[in-house]
Amino acid sequence: MMIKREQYMRRLRPFIGNDPIKVLTGIRGSGKSVMLDLIKEELISSGISDAQFITFNFEAMKNSHLCTAEALYREIIQQTAEI
Repeated sequence: MMIKREQYMRRLRPFIGNDPIKVLTGIRGSGKSVMLDLIKEELISSGISDAQFITFNFEAMKNSHLCTAEALYREIIQQTAEI
């Protein structure tokens, strides 16, 4: 079960849906992926399709081939073409 981090979400909501690219940074294990999952969950509940999200776990061996810019680019292009 994911803990709803409402205090953080209140600070992030004003930036969701704006043009500038956002970057979440922090040390390993600080909750960046959890925050991204919470943002995704909120966007889906607001009507955005789950198919519009592309997620990669670079610690999973099945994604080890995506560790170059070219390979990641090809994978993203392939997945977006399927939408």
